Amino acid sequence: MHLRLYKATGAAITAVTRLFGIELRVSGLETLPNRPVLFLVNHFTRFETFLVPYLIYRRFRVPVRTLATHQIFRGRFARYLHAVGVISTRDPRRNRTIIGDLMTGRAKWVIYPEGGLVKTKETVRRGKLHVRRADRTAPPHTGAAVLALKAELLKERYRHAAAAGNAERTGYYRTQYDIEQPGDLHPDGTIVVPVNLTYTRLRSEDNLIHRLARRLQRGLHPHLEEELRVEGSLLLGESAVSAHFGTPIEVHDHLDRGRALARQLVGWFRRERRADLFLRRQAKRLTARTMWTVYRNTEINFDHLFCYALRVARQRELPVDELRQAILLAALELREQGDLRLHPRLRHGLVDILRTDQPGPLDDVIDLATREGVMSRQNGSYLLDRQALRADHDFHDVRLKKMVQVIANEVEPIKPAARAIERAVNLRRNQRRTKLAETIVRGDLARYARAYERWHEPGVSRPFDVGAPFLLETPGARTGVLLAHGYLACPEEVRTLAEAIHAAGVTVYAVRLDGHGTAPRELTTVSWRDWMATMRRGHAVLRTRCDRCIVGGFSFGSLLAAILAAEPGVEVDGLFTINAPLTLRHPLAPLIGTVFHCNRLLARLHRRDAAGPRRNASESPDLNYQTDYLHSLRELRRAIAACRRTLSHVTAPALILQSEADSVVAPSSATELLRRLGGPATMRWLPGRRHVVVRGPGSELVFAHVLAHVERLAASPLKVEAEPPAVVAPV
Repeated sequence: MHLRLYKATGAAITAVTRLFGIELRVSGLETLPNRPVLFLVNHFTRFETFLVPYLIYRRFRVPVRTLATHQIFRGRFARYLHAVGVISTRDPRRNRTIIGDLMTGRAKWVIYPEGGLVKTKETVRRGKLHVRRADRTAPPHTGAAVLALKAELLKERYRHAAAAGNAERTGYYRTQYDIEQPGDLHPDGTIVVPVNLTYTRLRSEDNLIHRLARRLQRGLHPHLEEELRVEGSLLLGESAVSAHFGTPIEVHDHLDRGRALARQLVGWFRRERRADLFLRRQAKRLTARTMWTVYRNTEINFDHLFCYALRVARQRELPVDELRQAILLAALELREQGDLRLHPRLRHGLVDILRTDQPGPLDDVIDLATREGVMSRQNGSYLLDRQALRADHDFHDVRLKKMVQVIANEVEPIKPAARAIERAVNLRRNQRRTKLAETIVRGDLARYARAYERWHEPGVSRPFDVGAPFLLETPGARTGVLLAHGYLACPEEVRTLAEAIHAAGVTVYAVRLDGHGTAPRELTTVSWRDWMATMRRGHAVLRTRCDRCIVGGFSFGSLLAAILAAEPGVEVDGLFTINAPLTLRHPLAPLIGTVFHCNRLLARLHRRDAAGPRRNASESPDLNYQTDYLHSLRELRRAIAACRRTLSHVTAPALILQSEADSVVAPSSATELLRRLGGPATMRWLPGRRHVVVRGPGSELVFAHVLAHVERLAASPLKVEAEPPAVVAPV
């Protein structure tokens, strides 16, 4: 191998990814041991031939070799391929080179068992591995596994021959596998590593590379033109590549009872090929295990969820909101499973799927499906064209004409994902809404449990139940109230208010804002945007359960409720605020940002701890944190600023409650709210100087005002007879 040329190729790959802004995520490679390794990879594009070896070389700094079809070994390009370690599939010494490298560990090997590009991504038929290639459909090739197994057997035979002083046999190994002495054998056994390459945003669009190729060479072969359109779109479009290196598989674990006889046959120099008969079964098992792992390690993204939902939907007409709810439900269930590989965007902000007022994660794939004619939009529903969805296309045309099919095919081997999507899209409307709300609430509880376990401090943290979010559900209630607690507090702070609203026949969901209910140190890890993400999840819970949603909160929770009510596309039927802190009484409150940056500078100079806690005096020491951090105070100020910017967009009827002599919040906050709100608003003054008016003396007056506001907003009775349970459709 020509190492300089090899490194130059790697530098070119790095330059291309940076120049075109290609997002390349690599996982699992950093933990692999430095042993003889055979990497088995799925194959969808040509540039994988260079990308995967480069990634491996960057990790181990040893030569990495791979196979490529003999058809591309022509002229100067053939010399280049040989120089960077690529061997033709028709090289007469191919197998012996691979075996020798695995025996000694002098090079890593990358092989594509699918036998060529799998443009359709069809890899499963009737529950078994069957890969659709250009010429035929068949299981993945087992040749690579046979070579790995033979390398293990031959290594052992070589050692035995050397120990016995058998010059004839050791000479054979030197000649056939370029191994000078037994000491050149690697002490560790060979491992097989499954490697999955997943592309986000698979599209076939006209692009600069395709146009340049057509200008330089007239009459491009149709197959080459198709590959330029697809791979050019991946390089120049908004695509991302995920390369996941799975758990290594020990080759010797797949040597069974035929091993002893195979050893003997391998020892018969000129009858070595007969060993293949005894290794075939082991190789088939090893290949199947590896390739199932490769396909199941696909990184699932929004395109997968949407395209597979279209494939398995039983209804021809899918209401837009119901399809979005189905995809959200499937995504949440997949996230709960924990053992599937999910795109980073499926980890956070999932409820944004439900929004149609702004660009979202589904817009691009919806446009793809519409362009390809598999669906159309009419009167708030998607109409599916089942004939177009199921139409068969030529192997070399499918990526141009039906990329939706290609994307859906990737999901087939991942049975948990396929089942979750099929269940979600075929549930009846009421069942789906109920299950979606339950799943979001369950996810919020699990999120809190993880945070509590991580941040719990004996003597500081309150009991688990105090900080847990809670849902008070009224069967058949058409109105729901989203309730947010105050800064440094927890959901228990608003429990009495929630119970009073619930007693009136309303469903209430009290959320836990990130960083609260555990220990003060967690506040140093969250931002005000995390708090808003919690509010959006809470809103999604109530929107899937009730016809009307009213948002409100106490103190800082009021500001978050107001920001939520101002967001475009978020349907809110009413708002109430209780002692909302647009302006704080503390004279240093406006200087929080300046103090934060000064402390951070001092910390860099080792003069002071910028992240150190500050003492907090609270009216509710049994619930609130007794310490605070500048980081979280800065996020509080940012949320206040965001609230001021967006209040004019709040058009829902609002109720403003404010203590006349609030000890924490300046009364001017209420008048500013009233002035800035963009919709009808009513303000009520509360007697006294207490800030925490949702607990203890005077709370009854607060509850009465809030309940009256909720009742006025209800266009019909708050409580109706519950619907009979729906019959579950078989999935």
